Order: sequence, then structure tokens, then C-alpha cells
Amino acid sequence: MKKKSARNIVITGATGDIAQAMIKRLPGDNLYLMSRSLPEPELPEKIDILVNNSGFGLFDNLTNLSDDQVDEMFKVNTLDAIKLTRKLKPTKLVNIASISAKLPTKKASVYAASKAALIVFGEALRFEGVNVLNVNTGPVSTKFHAARPDYLRKVGSYVLTADVVAEKIVKNLDTHKRELNLPWQLAFASKLRAIFPGLVDTMSQRFFNYK
Repeated sequence: MKKKSARNIVITGATGDIAQAMIKRLPGDNLYLMSRSLPEPELPEKIDILVNNSGFGLFDNLTNLSDDQVDEMFKVNTLDAIKLTRKLKPTKLVNIASISAKLPTKKASVYAASKAALIVFGEALRFEGVNVLNVNTGPVSTKFHAARPDYLRKVGSYVLTADVVAEKIVKNLDTHKRELNLPWQLAFASKLRAIFPGLVDTMSQRFFNYK
């Protein structure tokens, strides 16, 4: 069997739990880790895979958010990812987005909008010849939600682990799968919303608005 060549993989938000779980599953690849708390790596000329994993979210009613907070969410979740993708020109792009972009809920208007923009960015890049995987997750038990344990308790069975998400991503790094929507319950609800938006929005008021 022909030995698989090591891939040059850039991962942003590299100190995050999903990124760390991915790193454990990529022992034979050349990994270049980017994070605010890490020194800037020296990158090779050719990047096989870019994982846009950095994320930032504040959950509140729109009128309670400042201009700076709105700007920061779009900067981290959307603009930085777009600019880095343009700079590195990866063969494969993985965008860690959010199911909230497809299934918006109360207090997530700006966060959901920034992730929706990231999804559409990836979808458009496919027409430019880039192999794009958009990963849209529901709540994941990571440091991202560390300050909101009550939220994780309320969403209960919808909560994913970083290992589950990382395993599915790594399995699809060499495929042409377009999307991963997790967990299946929220993936189904998002598909249903595309057909019956009014009905699902009404249901969401009761079942999904835990923020």
C-alpha cells in the first residue's frame, strides 16, 4: 500500500478544544497552529488544508450589544477567516461555523449572522475550485461555553463533545463532503425550517431558546 503523504494543515483557534481533539488525530501531518496565545508559525508555500476554527460569541439581545462587540464577532468569525483563506489559498477549506446560522435563536442574532456569512463564503468558494467543508454544530462542551454551564445543562442531549466533532471532521478531510450538520436533531430541525420556517420558529421559542 502506498504511504500517505504528510499534508500541510493550518488550524486557527488552535488552543480550543475542537482543534486540540483534531490535533490528536493528525499525527502524520505537518500542523501549523495559529492562536492569539501562540507565536506566529512560519508557513510553507503550499497549504493543503486550512481549518478556520477561531470563534467568538456574545449572546444577548441586539440592543444590549455595543458596536465594538458586534465588530469583534464579525472580525473573528468571518473577516479574519476570509482574509486568511485569501492569503493561504488552501486546496481544502474547513469552516467551523454553527447550526445557529441555519436555526437562529434568541440572543444569537449577531453571532448567527457572522457564522451564516462564513457558510456562504465557503459555498461561493466552491465555484472558484476550492474543496470546502462547512461544519455546523450545535452546542459543544468546550471552553467556548465554560461560562454558561446552565445553558449546557438545559440543552442536555443536544450537547456534543469536542472528540465527536473532531472525529467527523478528520474523517472528511480527504472527501468532497459539503457539510456536517450536528447533532442530528438540530440538523433535522434546520432542514425542516427551510421548508416550514414559521412553524419551526414557533417551535424554537419553546424548545431551542435556552440562551
